[in-house]
Amino acid sequence: MINLPRSGRGEKEPEGGPGNSGVPFAKFAKYLAIGMEIPSTIVGSLILGYFIDRQFGTAPWVTVGASVLGFFGAVFRLTQYLKYFSQNK
Repeated sequence: MINLPRSGRGEKEPEGGPGNSGVPFAKFAKYLAIGMEIPSTIVGSLILGYFIDRQFGTAPWVTVGASVLGFFGAVFRLTQYLKYFSQNK
């Protein structure tokens, strides 16, 4: 039987889960990872759109579309984090 992580099923993490350990840096690292994920989603989509535009000669349309999708993806992921953290106070 495959054990899925508890947080993937909408349940709270156990007390010893990531970010809940006694190490003071663990909470900081979790927020730092979130802070890096949001802008990297947008920047990654921009870079991907640029290279697709360069390859197929469709500049700037794929870059614009990819950046808009990357922005909405980052906002969606941020709302998921906000819901998660508001449930696990």
